[in-house]
Amino acid sequence: MKHFLRPKRQTTVLPVLFESSFFTLYAYPLFMGLAWGIGFYLTRYLLEKHQLDSAPLFKLFAGVFITSWIGAKVFFLAVSSGNKVYQYIANDNFWLGGGFVFYGGLIFGLLFYFIYSLWLKQFPFEQSKYLVPGLVFGHAVGRVGCFFTGCCYGTQCDLPWAVHMHGEWIHPVQLYEAFGLFAIGYMTLKWVEQKKDNLFIVTRYLLIYSLLRFVVEFFRGDLIRGVYWYHLSTSQIISLVLFFVSLATVCYQTMKRGH
Repeated sequence: MKHFLRPKRQTTVLPVLFESSFFTLYAYPLFMGLAWGIGFYLTRYLLEKHQLDSAPLFKLFAGVFITSWIGAKVFFLAVSSGNKVYQYIANDNFWLGGGFVFYGGLIFGLLFYFIYSLWLKQFPFEQSKYLVPGLVFGHAVGRVGCFFTGCCYGTQCDLPWAVHMHGEWIHPVQLYEAFGLFAIGYMTLKWVEQKKDNLFIVTRYLLIYSLLRFVVEFFRGDLIRGVYWYHLSTSQIISLVLFFVSLATVCYQTMKRGH
């Protein structure tokens, strides 16, 4: 009895939120802007709340924005573009629009942060933990944007909360990840208020998010993301690496405190 009681309705994809003769509001750039805005202002709020200088934050965020944008695009070209890689590279709409891999953005953004903070000494590395809640909440809002746009969609689903998208009932996988990220964001805020150290907050975030992402990927239906080794996606392979590295770090911290 498949979707027997469900009424017929149009797709839940809503890439255009508002349209008139003089203005069109697109969902994806709106939520991308909200994601970065929330990340910036939440981080600034936390720094100022703890009586820390927030002046270096703007340049840091500008650098992270550019490098993570490039990293997300580079990873997309490497794992999701297939034989269209040269078409994407030559297309301005690709560089300015959709087509991102979160882990690519995270890795490139972290590389910039390490250079900017540890090598150039432009941002105090001991304040790293104040960046994490903004990153997580911003990521959550970005996933809501994915839901409205219809990218990163799920596999076929017969559950009561299935959504109609791309011609079939599927898992609202973007919202699964968004809800999980909101929960992780709440935890990171609590850890900041409890004055946990940088390593505690960063490793716990990576540990929990990598587990969340690994599980959520099983409900993804967009094969463009790349599925390779033992039917695992690129993001699942990266998640496994992050999970075990974070777990080893947590275990080391625990044993160190025990001595």
